[in-house]
Amino acid sequence: MTVPDPVTYPWGEVADLEAFLGVLDDGRLTDDLAASTAWCQRMRPDLLTTADPGADVRKAVLIYAGLLYRERSTPQGFATYEDLDTGIGGTGDAMTNVYRLLGTRKPVAR
Repeated sequence: MTVPDPVTYPWGEVADLEAFLGVLDDGRLTDDLAASTAWCQRMRPDLLTTADPGADVRKAVLIYAGLLYRERSTPQGFATYEDLDTGIGGTGDAMTNVYRLLGTRKPVAR
C-alpha cells in the first residue's frame, strides 16, 4: 500500500500515531493510518485532502487509527482504550470522540 507524502498529506503521520499509542511502528501502522484517513475523508468530503484539516480532524484520524490498531493487535477480542493511558474511555467513547471531532452527524438545514 502506498501512502502519500505526509508533507502534502497532512491528515496524520505515523510518528504521531506512534506517540498517541505509545508503541513503535510494527510495519502496519501505515495501513491503519491510511484506512483511518480514508474513512475520515469520506466523512468530511467538504475538506480538501491536500490541505490541513485542523487539529480536531487530525485527532479524530489518530483516535480511529488507534482503534484499528487495537482491533488487529488483540486476537482474544477487541481491546478498548481503557487498556492504554490515552485518557479515552472504551470503544464507544472513542467513536463518539471521533464523530464529535470530525464534526459529523450534525443536523443540516434545508
